[in-house]
Amino acid sequence: MLNTKRTLIEHITLQKVGSKQKEELNFLAKAEENLSDKEEKALLKLFLSSIKSSIEVNKFAHHIKIEYNTLYDLTKTYFDQQKDFISYSNEVLSHLYENSTHPQIKTGELFIVEFEDIEYNDIITNGIGIFKIEKKLEFLNFNHSEEGIDFIISKGAKLQKIDKGCLILNTEKDDGFRIFSVDNNAYNASFWKKDFLGLEEVHNDSFQTKHYINMISEFSANLADENDTLAQKDFINQTMRVFNEHEFINNDILKEELLDPFEVTEQFNDYKEEYKQIHNVDLEPSFNIEQKTLKKERKKIKSEILMDTKIQIKIDANEIDTVKDNIERGYDEDKKMYFYKVYFNEEL
Repeated sequence: MLNTKRTLIEHITLQKVGSKQKEELNFLAKAEENLSDKEEKALLKLFLSSIKSSIEVNKFAHHIKIEYNTLYDLTKTYFDQQKDFISYSNEVLSHLYENSTHPQIKTGELFIVEFEDIEYNDIITNGIGIFKIEKKLEFLNFNHSEEGIDFIISKGAKLQKIDKGCLILNTEKDDGFRIFSVDNNAYNASFWKKDFLGLEEVHNDSFQTKHYINMISEFSANLADENDTLAQKDFINQTMRVFNEHEFINNDILKEELLDPFEVTEQFNDYKEEYKQIHNVDLEPSFNIEQKTLKKERKKIKSEILMDTKIQIKIDANEIDTVKDNIERGYDEDKKMYFYKVYFNEEL
């Protein structure tokens, strides 16, 4: 989806954003940074490796009209060549400062970069990167003076993830561009993505895959008695089997291979409508499964049965049928407690 093998830095500025609440001043960009080949290579790796860890595709949005999104309007103006890069960088810094009002929001250095030769969905385009560094990096040091900010890249230091960043691709302009965003220091979940950038997720196959897995996971809690965790695990694991065996999902596949065998088709359809309203999302009747998203969502699914007696039973999700044959759940009338009986040949 995103190929940056040939990507180069066309323009770059370095600034510092202060805390508006503490009335700290910003360091504005007076000129672009002049990079050596080694510096460009190191910064490209830092910026783009952080961005490529994100699999969600976003776009600028606004509840009234997209032009009211400040960063969208600034970026569109720049891409339309109606603003120079220094002016653009300083206005982005000002917008970030105006949204840095929460007491937990940290000050930090800000790189704003224009990249050339980014390949996205077989299209070669340019893009704007905005990267905020809040924590000290081992290989990147900053010197602050009245004249501005300088940076020094140390040799041989391990590459680290950047705290906050986004890549705005110059494509799908009328639909809010296409944007990848990361926040590896999420002390305020809404600050970077919502308050500063004003993003919403693009409703693509990755979006559909994520929400279907999340919806089915939530629905599984309604399958049986709330204490019957094994039934819930069985349903979720069968869900993953269906998703792993198909390249796309539609209503017929879900009905025939998952819902009908558990006799929950009507309940699921009702819950689906409820989920759509609660989360304010549109779910398509068919979509292609996005494998990276599926892998990420699979990791979120817990494979343990946790009990209040401080005992845990870990289930092998890939062998759910074998697990079901060798575990029994019951209720002890004398102790007034539930129990699991586990069969095995030998301890491993």
